[in-house]
Amino acid sequence: MEVSILFNRDECIYTSCYCEENVWKLCSKLQDGGRLQQLKNVYAVFISNNTKMIPIWEQRSAEQGSFVVWDYHVILINEEAEGCHIYDLDTWLSFPSSFDDYIQKAIRDENLMQQKYHRKFRMVPGTVFLEKFASDRSHMKAANGDWLKPPPTYPCISTADASNNLADFISMDSTVGVGSVMDLDALIQRFSKR
Repeated sequence: MEVSILFNRDECIYTSCYCEENVWKLCSKLQDGGRLQQLKNVYAVFISNNTKMIPIWEQRSAEQGSFVVWDYHVILINEEAEGCHIYDLDTWLSFPSSFDDYIQKAIRDENLMQQKYHRKFRMVPGTVFLEKFASDRSHMKAANGDWLKPPPTYPCISTADASNNLADFISMDSTVGVGSVMDLDALIQRFSKR
């Protein structure tokens, strides 16, 4: 049995450099479409580390085959019994990519990397992400108030309790925020079907 494809790239709301909101919109699309069982199978995955320097290959902001160093990045993992897929609107890889293919080509092995580039992963269930995440987009403004990159055209995402808690999601301190934090080995052990 094949893993179901949740979205086609061309039907997704996308704003460059706002990966957390792009993933929030994917989760919202499932909820708004009444696809609640599928929403229960997805995770918003924040990738970062204490140095805020994480290499990721095959990102559209760099040439194919090359890498970019982000302070953080956010992807969506869809977990099903038949396998897992990763939805990353910023990748050159297929959309979606199988978990193992994405890890091999975009995340890659950390054994030859300096420790400061080792990534951690905050796994937030899709339902929790929709309920708790908020961003006023202030992290994308320069000191003079100008946008570093054009913002999405829709209103900022907020909750009844928060207007901006993005830093809690980016933090890889397991005592902060929601979800669980793991290293690459634990992520692979959890989701790889090999």
